[in-house]
Amino acid sequence: MAHRTAMALVRNDTSQPIYAVGLAHKYSDQYQNSDEWDIIQPGKTSTKLQVDYTTGWWTTGRDWWKVFWVTQDESTLKKTFHYSNPENLRKAFDTIEGVDPALWVTLAASVGSIASTAAGNGPFNKTVAGVAALAARPLTAGFLAPTTTVGFKQHILREEDDSASVEIIIHEDTTITIKSPSGISQTVSTKKEI
Repeated sequence: MAHRTAMALVRNDTSQPIYAVGLAHKYSDQYQNSDEWDIIQPGKTSTKLQVDYTTGWWTTGRDWWKVFWVTQDESTLKKTFHYSNPENLRKAFDTIEGVDPALWVTLAASVGSIASTAAGNGPFNKTVAGVAALAARPLTAGFLAPTTTVGFKQHILREEDDSASVEIIIHEDTTITIKSPSGISQTVSTKKEI
C-alpha cells in the first residue's frame, strides 16, 4: 500500500462569480481534507487543496467528494446555496436543514458584500471576504463529521493521479464534473434559497 497525494481545485465554469465555496474530500474513514474559498470568478480556479489517498494491493478505501457554493442573482440580489447531490443525499438534507438560521443570514450578507465589491460598487473588504469563507466552514465540517458517504460523489483516485491536479468543475447548468488523469465523473447539484 502506498500513501499518495493529489491537488484538488474548484473551477468556476459559469458566467457568474460563485461565493463561499467549500470542498470536502474523504478517503473512506482514513483521510479527510477540506477547504473553503470566499469567491471564485468565472473561468477561474480556487487555490489547490492537498488530498490524501492510498493505492496498492489490499486497499479497500474509496475517494468521496462534496462541493458547495453560493450564487447571487444580480437583479434581485437573492442568494442561492448549491451543493453536489449524486442522488443519495438524505443525510445532506438533514445537515442543511439543521444549520443554525443565523449562519444562513451571515452567509447571505457576506456574499452580498463580496458581490457588490466584485461588481465595482465598493472597495474590496478582506474582512467581509473572510466572513464568507468562515461562514462556509461549519457547512464543510458538517459534511465531513459523519462517517457516512451519503451525499458524496465517488471519484476514485489511482496511482496516475499521484501529485497531479484533480479539477472539480462547476458548469453553467450547475452540473459538476470531477476530472483527474485517471478519469472523469459527473454529478448533479441541488439548491436552496437563503
